[in-house]
Amino acid sequence: MTTIFVSFAKEDAACAESILQGLEAKGYSAWREPKSLELSSILYPRTIENVILSSAAVLLVWSSSASRSEWVERHILFAQRLKKPILPVLIDGTGLPNTLIADKTITGQLPCTDVVTHMLPLLPPLDKPDPLTRLAEKAADDLIAVRKEAIDAAAGMLQSGELREEQREAVLAILEYLAHNDLMMGVRDKAQEVLDADARKAAAPPPFLHLGDSRHIFGVRCKNGHVTYFDKRRVCSAYKEVPRDIRHTAGLELDELHLKCETCGEGIVASVDCRDYRSHK
Repeated sequence: MTTIFVSFAKEDAACAESILQGLEAKGYSAWREPKSLELSSILYPRTIENVILSSAAVLLVWSSSASRSEWVERHILFAQRLKKPILPVLIDGTGLPNTLIADKTITGQLPCTDVVTHMLPLLPPLDKPDPLTRLAEKAADDLIAVRKEAIDAAAGMLQSGELREEQREAVLAILEYLAHNDLMMGVRDKAQEVLDADARKAAAPPPFLHLGDSRHIFGVRCKNGHVTYFDKRRVCSAYKEVPRDIRHTAGLELDELHLKCETCGEGIVASVDCRDYRSHK
């Protein structure tokens, strides 16, 4: 069943519940946080990441409360890392994070009962789950054997040459997540082998900001509305060139990068998940 992850601040729980019920009424699976799962649990971050990994899209309930929520921020960053579609529902006038460049948004009004109706054309289809969604579901499975099956499936998808560029990037993002974060060494090693084999196929390294590297790219909007794109492989490791502060949000260490708009030169501070990009010096 196609799963939609709904990200929201606790202050917006009533709106989120209306959306969850609306999704379920349309036949989607909408994950609900178990009462037994507490924020303080060491299992909480991995559980949340697994649910987002297995989801076809993330529906973001955005408000002033959400803008202050460390966990909502972490949801957004992780979904971006995995190239998941993020569909914002704006329930007040709060601007989106400067690193979330959304093509489409929905303006919702409390109690949000009509949100799903307006969002439906933007949601992944129910009747034909795409191969990427099936791959993600397997990659998030509790069984080691199923996660290894996902890696084999990802290898076949990469070798087929039939993927669109954005699909290829999403497959590579899933493999990179497993290679760096799976609890089992056998899964990590198997994912890394596929990544290494794919890298060897490339005739030459792609140039900076090449479309085929889009999983490494993030956009930032300055206060004047201009969007500049940066490569994590460059700015996350450029300690001398890019000033940074380290902060923690919902248990995740983030880099606050001090960047500059290419259009107007305005300074920008962007919170970025640089976990797998920092240089070890």
